[in-house]
Amino acid sequence: MKTVVYIDGQNFLYKAADVLIANGRITDKQDLHSISIRSLLEGVLSHNDLVIKFYGAKLKKYSNTPELLRKSTTMIDSNRKLKNSLNKEKIVCIDGGRLKLRDSDKCGACGHQDLRFQEKGVDVRIAVDIIIDAQQDYVEKQVLVSSDTDLIPAIKAAVGKGKELTYIAFSDKITLSISRVATITQTIRDQELIDAFDRFNQPTLLITNP
Repeated sequence: MKTVVYIDGQNFLYKAADVLIANGRITDKQDLHSISIRSLLEGVLSHNDLVIKFYGAKLKKYSNTPELLRKSTTMIDSNRKLKNSLNKEKIVCIDGGRLKLRDSDKCGACGHQDLRFQEKGVDVRIAVDIIIDAQQDYVEKQVLVSSDTDLIPAIKAAVGKGKELTYIAFSDKITLSISRVATITQTIRDQELIDAFDRFNQPTLLITNP
């Protein structure tokens, strides 16, 4: 019997990067491409036989402007390093969506707009996989690491099939509407993110809190 974990990659990395930047571990979000996600989740769930799926988007270079080319090239390089570290932890990488360009919100002062990257389709792929896995007898428990409310119908479908579905949120950002439909809600603390980063990158500096 398996416990399957579904991680919204961008959601997870952005929150983890904020914590690691604030605590001096990295200086930029694109610097986060190695963190011990497996040990982090094993600690939160008190379980060490997890099937972990990490969802991201297909990336490509954009040459619309020199700045977009620089940003997209940096993202591709960071994503390559991230996949290498995930593979070392036997985490399944799934390019479930695509990265699109969109106009940013207009500046209230000058009306300027620029182009921004936005992931599309990742939530759909996660939802489909949750529902498909909920049909499988060998899947005993399911775990969602995402606060995307678009996934609520998939959560309800899995729970309706009799699966135990755990919602893992960051301690300062629990989405109550997801918590209400999940079987169990658990949280990741900032220190746990820091320890997971140190465990992969700086094991001699690992700080363990009781």
